[in-house]
Amino acid sequence: MKSEIGRNLFFPFICSLITIYFFYHGIEGNHGIHRMNEVKKEIQVADEIHKKLLKEKNLLQSKVNALSPKSLDMDQLEESAFRILNMGDESTLIIFN
Repeated sequence: MKSEIGRNLFFPFICSLITIYFFYHGIEGNHGIHRMNEVKKEIQVADEIHKKLLKEKNLLQSKVNALSPKSLDMDQLEESAFRILNMGDESTLIIFN
């Protein structure tokens, strides 16, 4: 009688252990729900960094485009060079606003 009860409960016991194992690893494992939430947060941070770097790239690209010979104002370039380098001819008169 005892062995019959043991045999009858053995299979359901093993099935419940396997179910608990997969349930636990489905939540806590490397590919579980908690890890999925961590990865989503990492993706959000990476997207924010990407947007920030894209803005910086566009700003630098607009500065580079402003230096093209077609859009460059030679008088303004000369004034900036005099101001930054603090050099100029004695005959040159520069008026700063």
